[in-house]
Order: sequence, then C-alpha cells, then structure tokens
Amino acid sequence: MRIRLVVTALAVAAVSGCASSGSSAGTAGAARGGSRSQDVIAQEEINTRANDATNALQVVQKLRPQMLRSRGLVSPNDMTGAEALPRVYVDNVSYGGIDALSNVQVSQIKEIRFVNARDATTQWGTGHMGGVILVITKR
Repeated sequence: MRIRLVVTALAVAAVSGCASSGSSAGTAGAARGGSRSQDVIAQEEINTRANDATNALQVVQKLRPQMLRSRGLVSPNDMTGAEALPRVYVDNVSYGGIDALSNVQVSQIKEIRFVNARDATTQWGTGHMGGVILVITKR
C-alpha cells in the first residue's frame, strides 16, 4: 500500500513538472520585459520601444532584426547562391522584398508579424522559402 502511494506521488510530481515546463517560456518572456512574441511587433511596442523610427524597416531593424535574416538558400540545387529572404506583404497583398518595408510609414502600422515559410506557403502559395513579413495597417 505504501509503495503504491509513493509511486502515485511520483507520477503526479512528474506530470506536474511536465505541465509547468510549458509555461516557463512565458515567465522568461515576462522577465525580459513583457510577454512579447518574437514573431509579432504590436503597435503598443512600436510606440514605446521604437518611437524614433519613421518606417517599418527601421522598426523591424530595431525590435526584431532576426525577421530580416536569410533562411538559407532558395534551393539546394541553385548554383547562384540566392538566399531565401522574407517577402513583404501589406494587408495580405504582396508588396515586394525587404526593402519595401521602408515604404510603410510608422503611423500606418497596426502590427508587424513574421510568418514562417510553411505557413506562408499555405496562405499565399509557393515562393516563400524565406517566410513573410506581414504588415497590418490601421486602415
């Protein structure tokens, strides 16, 4: 009987430990200054942490520079060495390459979101090996 109680207690402790490990990332995020996502820049964060920026490119460079990085080569068989860089979409409409972000004024931005290659392909079709930087405007 005592052995069964010990085994049950250990099982409960193990399950509790696994369940709480999922929330530790949120705690770590809060310790860094809030529960911000690495894939989303909200208007509030732009207003408080990038208030000197004038366009979306400056915002991303300052707050989430990892959004701008290459995701490898376009194709392993591509001998040109073309890098898989994110494409830019504004309100779900293709807007161009990363440099197009400089054409979006901060006053227009509601949110900037990085969409990984798999999800971008599902939403907008092929040709998004570097993912998508989606800018949602205030409209």
